[in-house]
Amino acid sequence: MSATVDTVTFEVASAALQSAAEEMGSVLKRSSYSPIIRDMDDFSCALFTAEGDLAAQADYIPAQLGAMSLVVQSILRRWDGRIREGDAYICNHPYQGAMHLPDVNIVTPIFVGGALVAWAGTAAHHIDVGGVNPGSEGPELGELYGEGVVMPPIRLSIAGEENEDLVALLTENFRDPLSTLSDLRAQRAACHLGAERVAELAELYGTEPLLEVMRRMLTSVEATIGRLLAELPDGVGEAEGSLDDDGRGGDPTRIHARIEKRGDRLAIDLSGCDPQTAGAMNIPWASARAALVYAVRAVVASEVRANDGVLRVLDITAPQGSVVNPLPPAAVSIRHNSCQRLADTLIRAMHAIWPDRAVASSQVSFFSFNIGSTHPSTGAASVMADVVGGGTGATPHGDGLDGVDTYMANVGVMPTEVVETNYNVRIRRTEFRPGSQGLGRFHGGLGLVREYEILEHPQHATFYAEQTDARFAPAGAAGGTGALPTVITVIGPDGAVIDRPTKTSRVLAPGTIVRVESAGGGGYGDAAERPEELRARDAREGRLGAVNAEEETR
Repeated sequence: MSATVDTVTFEVASAALQSAAEEMGSVLKRSSYSPIIRDMDDFSCALFTAEGDLAAQADYIPAQLGAMSLVVQSILRRWDGRIREGDAYICNHPYQGAMHLPDVNIVTPIFVGGALVAWAGTAAHHIDVGGVNPGSEGPELGELYGEGVVMPPIRLSIAGEENEDLVALLTENFRDPLSTLSDLRAQRAACHLGAERVAELAELYGTEPLLEVMRRMLTSVEATIGRLLAELPDGVGEAEGSLDDDGRGGDPTRIHARIEKRGDRLAIDLSGCDPQTAGAMNIPWASARAALVYAVRAVVASEVRANDGVLRVLDITAPQGSVVNPLPPAAVSIRHNSCQRLADTLIRAMHAIWPDRAVASSQVSFFSFNIGSTHPSTGAASVMADVVGGGTGATPHGDGLDGVDTYMANVGVMPTEVVETNYNVRIRRTEFRPGSQGLGRFHGGLGLVREYEILEHPQHATFYAEQTDARFAPAGAAGGTGALPTVITVIGPDGAVIDRPTKTSRVLAPGTIVRVESAGGGGYGDAAERPEELRARDAREGRLGAVNAEEETR
């Protein structure tokens, strides 16, 4: 029987649960070993109902919104009736609720009075989980097995004791086991903190009232988004976008969305997307679902908390075997570039229904640089994983943001000092890319330029981006122009350009330089209407570059 909870208690207790999820994030960030978690914030933390519905999540990475609950539900299916207090589960299986293999989930059951009442969970990107390439990613890979160690929901801890057999297995399969295992333990510590906070709230309010609060958190989000949808005009919108290729240099891959809004519901049809790809550009269902949650929140309900209540207003069609819902064992390690394109396409489809909410497109290229290196001081093997953002699209209210992770991403660029003290890699420069933005009454944000120089010895690298094809560069809106595409350049030790790849895995000789020039954001509105104070700032800060400066003076 559900307990009765008054409005004040609901608001205070739900805020406490949200705070607990955010506190879990603080523990994970401060306890982690590798820079991608500690410095770049590539992780999320959440609390779930006993049935596995996500109730409260700290908004670190939108790409993980709405995804982790599928892992909890996989745990329940596999382990129902055998779940014990003190157990901690680990899972990175893309076809059992997880995303790509480097995003490892650690989930712990929360018991109060001997009964399972909730779950605490974390998802974090690990710098290496084995596989063919350092960093456990590879656009050219065709099967999941080459991407790393695949873990269905299994126990990292059993009744409070670490599973030594599993730890031994993982140690022998990871290139940098110290970093990976340390980060897994930091995730488990964050889950323990979440369990403590839930237990404290159960003692304060009573177990049944707290469970009712969690249920109402879901129904409240469902009702709020339904109400916001009901206030908007009904209609149908479609949009499509393309990935540069299939991960292996093949033809562009189509992403298509048709969205119909009727009353307080959205029907989202992804059946127009291309079949799953030969390379690793496929989007596992957890990640595709996260894109749907992100897009709806971005366009319809940006102030509403994220939980699984969002999904309750959506009717989703996504045929299996497509690039947005692949069948195993299709490779998925580069799925985030595809997720970014899916998010952009969903948002543009909603803009077709509600043009007054339209904004210009942001970059989706998400340049990633993974390399098997060594520590400059100790010589120990180390794996570096860096991400470079770009420009966001302009809006009716102002210019886009410069040099940030866009859409579903929210990762910071790795500090130069961290790179050069942990890896035999030198950062030659990190700066904005003038002229990369689309023009309009409001300009898009600037892309970034970053150069990596390989030091000391040959190193195996994987790096890739999207929007290297100018046809698919970020588009403008309401008369604004599009942005420049992303460019990757590899320069040999002799200073000569070797090539300009879009996606590659290769061994780089010492002295080789890899340069990325990321896309800017699209412009919004008529450039002739740009306010004079913004024109003055463009000139003062040298933001336009030669091509855009000439364009603006016409």
